[in-house]
Amino acid sequence: MRIFGRGWLVFGLALSLPALALFLPGPSAWARKTHSRSRSAAAHHRLHPSAAPERIVKVSLENRVVYVMEGNRPLLVAPTCSGKPGYATPTGQFRVRGKATRRRSGKYGFWVKENQAVEGTKAGGPPDKNPGWKYVGYPMPFWVGFLPGYGFHEGFLWSSPGTHGCLHLTGRDAERFYELIGRGTRICIAKSQPEDQTLGKGLRHPQDEKAADPPSSFFLSDKSFTTPWEDLLKPANGLGAEEPDATTRKGQGPDKNPGTGTGSPAPRPS
Repeated sequence: MRIFGRGWLVFGLALSLPALALFLPGPSAWARKTHSRSRSAAAHHRLHPSAAPERIVKVSLENRVVYVMEGNRPLLVAPTCSGKPGYATPTGQFRVRGKATRRRSGKYGFWVKENQAVEGTKAGGPPDKNPGWKYVGYPMPFWVGFLPGYGFHEGFLWSSPGTHGCLHLTGRDAERFYELIGRGTRICIAKSQPEDQTLGKGLRHPQDEKAADPPSSFFLSDKSFTTPWEDLLKPANGLGAEEPDATTRKGQGPDKNPGTGTGSPAPRPS
């Protein structure tokens, strides 16, 4: 009986081991199964969705238009004014280097003292050697720079090139452009662009030279950053009459260089 009992025990163990193997796989089998699963997951994560079309700025100097494109979709088509002879806007491929909602020129502006405001350059110094003069650069709201000293910003638009190399946009277009463009965005500036024959055809171009010059006090004050400049020209040419009000300017901080200035007319910043 003892032998018979031991035989049944051995026989039972032999039958139970395969069953246990089904429920308790050995370390090597578990590792193989886990390894296979992890490779599948890694392959899955390597499959990236199709990249969105790159956003690019195209500038046509001949047609005087700025295009903000995302693939074939236009995000902004706006008139512009470029550099005058001797101060030509550079052409080629660039990237956005920096942005600032409030920026003043470090080269062109006014020398201010008490109730006087004299146009001049910072390098040229004040109009006389008497003390008390302070330099205040021209305002360049919604600055988007692509080269040292060159960028897009709000400014007046003339019928012919008239800036010192920057690209001017109307106030509302400059604000929209600023919101659409980020650091590193590609910029292509050329004599013409393919979009000139489609998107840019028939675009209305302001003629700001027909309006009276604003007072120098406007350029020296905080208003030059909080008021769309085309609103100053409404009585002359109706610019901005059908445009919505700017929405982001009210929240901007105080101007660090408000100046003083007078109510006398001043040349347009360029």
